[in-house]
Amino acid sequence: MGVKKKRGETLHPDGQGLFLRVRFLNRFLLSLVLILNVALVYAQEQPQRRGSRVIDDTTKQVYGPNTSKYYYERDVFYNRQVLHSIDTFIHNYHRNSNYVQNNNNLYQDLGNIGTAIRPIYYQAPAQIGATSGFHVYDLYWDTEAIRYFDTKSSYTNMQLVLGGKGRSLTRAIFSRNINARWNFGFTYRGLFVDKQIQRRGKNDRITRSNYYDAFTSYQNKDSTYRLFINLRRMFHRVNEFGGVRPEDSTRLTDYFDVNARPWLTTASSEDLRTNFHLFHQFIIGSGLQFYHTLDRYKQKNKFLDVRSEAQEPFFDFIDTFESDSVKDATTIRTFRNEVGIKGNLSKLFYNGYYALRHYSMRYNHLPTDTLNLVYPWEKGDESYFGGRMRLALDSLIEVQGAAELMLGGDKTTGAPYRIEGSIRSKWFSASLTQMTYKPSFIAQAYRGRHDYWDYRTADPEGLSNIESSQLDGYLHLKTSVLSLSPGITFTRLRNYVFFDKISDVDTVQQVLPRQSQGNQIFASPEVRAAITFFRHLTLSNQTIYTVFIENADNAIRIPQLFMNTQLSYSNIFFHGNLDMHAGVDLHWKSPYFAPAYDPAIQQFYNQDIFESPAFPLVDIFFNAKVKRARIFFKYNNVMQIFKGTGYLPTPYYPGQRNIFDFGFDWSFYD
Repeated sequence: MGVKKKRGETLHPDGQGLFLRVRFLNRFLLSLVLILNVALVYAQEQPQRRGSRVIDDTTKQVYGPNTSKYYYERDVFYNRQVLHSIDTFIHNYHRNSNYVQNNNNLYQDLGNIGTAIRPIYYQAPAQIGATSGFHVYDLYWDTEAIRYFDTKSSYTNMQLVLGGKGRSLTRAIFSRNINARWNFGFTYRGLFVDKQIQRRGKNDRITRSNYYDAFTSYQNKDSTYRLFINLRRMFHRVNEFGGVRPEDSTRLTDYFDVNARPWLTTASSEDLRTNFHLFHQFIIGSGLQFYHTLDRYKQKNKFLDVRSEAQEPFFDFIDTFESDSVKDATTIRTFRNEVGIKGNLSKLFYNGYYALRHYSMRYNHLPTDTLNLVYPWEKGDESYFGGRMRLALDSLIEVQGAAELMLGGDKTTGAPYRIEGSIRSKWFSASLTQMTYKPSFIAQAYRGRHDYWDYRTADPEGLSNIESSQLDGYLHLKTSVLSLSPGITFTRLRNYVFFDKISDVDTVQQVLPRQSQGNQIFASPEVRAAITFFRHLTLSNQTIYTVFIENADNAIRIPQLFMNTQLSYSNIFFHGNLDMHAGVDLHWKSPYFAPAYDPAIQQFYNQDIFESPAFPLVDIFFNAKVKRARIFFKYNNVMQIFKGTGYLPTPYYPGQRNIFDFGFDWSFYD
């Protein structure tokens, strides 16, 4: 099996300079956090020396997790007086080093941190209106909700994960009360991950990502007016290698050769997102409050490459552009205003609102004298009416519901809408979501160097709205030694839109969006269980079995059996000064034809050629907390040592090989 020499770094023309700027910016931010912390501590100490009372914060830890609390905007929206304590738990802390494992292995990526990722099981979208369809980096954008703080001192948390072979994740958060009613802060997250295939040395990245947000909250003296503002930005870049290039003699072990031959050597993807968010409310009384929410969102996706005859066999279609430089770009902008009323009537929370959302979508290769002019669907306005409710029947049972209707209908399925409800108690829980939503822009029409389609040439209204129904229910039994939650999720889809690889050999372009003309109906019984014996040893398991009642066009691809198991030991030593949690994680799912990935359009698509084999993914971990610091050690994919092969989460993409990770975080409260 031949080895192809690597070309130079071509993420974009000033890649080396950009890398140096990003590295400088990261160091600057970390330095800024420390400087602010020291300055605020000094400023904080000055009032404590007035008068005869002196707080001895040199010999006693005056500030800590109990003096710095946080809450979410939704807590305020639902009029819940909730303050959450800073997370100091170490249970499963080691999973923070991997986005897939941190989400219970319910996602499929390309085998490395920061690469394209999708949920294995169907998830109903949050937006019923227009969307771009570029979602493979959503998880890195929405990995955690904005937290607002109420601190008695400055709060700083620094987290660093140092993975083997050049894999690092960083996270820093800082917050400080300016006064008792006004708080501000910011968060930084960075992903810097080296390649697994043909890595030339240190800092030969496959992923480089920088996320920032800044947030502030304010309330007047009697709390009748409250204001929340945050600004978020993420720039996510991935070097695309297209997976391992199969040869006639390729065996399973060849996919895990560090010198395996990749399909692509000069391609990359970029995802740049920003969002400005504002929420404020005015309280007339507990039963009547007025509020306004504003969101201004922008997302720009790019696929960059240099045309090469060696890489052209990877693509099924090549458009006739003059330049050899490939630069496919799409940009979506949305601007949403929501105004409404809300309040509490005894145990009932109610809310009603009207929202106006403006959207615009642009492809850089759709000329203005054709699609952008003939079909003005790429921009418009959407109007919504909706409401929410929450009823706390007692301290153990809570019922929630929400409904949203968008004005303007589809030719067959009517206006997009969303209805959802849930009930939660100590003994059982259930939820229902019924909705219809618009197909994404990329499913309707697209043009790039390697892809072109337009479903509106035959019908200006394009694809029909998608219908989705999802119902789940669980029973809960919990004692001091046993936790058991059996349940089931039932899903029904109609007019489902997905990307598929057409098997017709006469079709030049093979990967295309497709709308199913039938139904997809399937049920997924699930059991979650944990048993503790000898007081400190716990065996936990999650098992999901999926059965299809109907799967028209074979549109949904799900493993029949899915399993997570953990055997762990936890205890506290040295009079509470050392808290530890150690054990073994096992993940396994049955073989199935997992969706493949097309980097040119950033889409996963169905295929029937490559079956992802079953593989026991075993990790050994040790988590510990010493005072205000948490640390973990983890050895990934132990079985690859013995089997010589690993797992392939996506066809042709080798998963994380056996490697050692170390991480820690440290919180400062003064």
